[in-house]
Amino acid sequence: MINRLVVAVVLLTVVAGALILSRGPGLRGERTTTGLPAEKPGYSAEDAEVIETGDDGRPLYTLSARRVRQHPNDNRVQLDAPRMTFVASDGNTWRASARSGQIREDGARIELFGDVRVNGRLPDRNDPIEVETSVLSFDTKTEVLSTSAPVMFGSGRRKLSGTGLVAKLPEHRFKLERIHGSFPPE
Repeated sequence: MINRLVVAVVLLTVVAGALILSRGPGLRGERTTTGLPAEKPGYSAEDAEVIETGDDGRPLYTLSARRVRQHPNDNRVQLDAPRMTFVASDGNTWRASARSGQIREDGARIELFGDVRVNGRLPDRNDPIEVETSVLSFDTKTEVLSTSAPVMFGSGRRKLSGTGLVAKLPEHRFKLERIHGSFPPE
């Protein structure tokens, strides 16, 4: 009977020791619940506004967001409720808004997500161009908007819908894929 008790106590001690050792450094909070190293802290700001300027010093775009959070582990900046004003190289002003977004790497690409709306004017049109989609990528260097998501595109009463868009702002070229639309007389 004593032998059984000694064996049971030794077995329980070995099991408890194995459990404690298997947790490793996680007890000190050095790892997340996924087992990956915790992200380095980055900056965060409320009601932030960023103005990006060109080599000539003129503003290229102004980006405002309710909250901005940097994720240094993957070089991205997360945006909550972003609003953007962009002055294209042809002098036309474009505005965009979305529920969220992110800036990648060197700031050359801005991605917008959720209820994305873009509007601006072309030199030969009285009515503004309006674009609505769920996801949009904006290359600030080439001034190209693009998405592979469903898109509503219009000017005045004229509306087109499709899936996919590439808009080259300086060239005033908008290419829609799989188009459906209506063009009533103006």
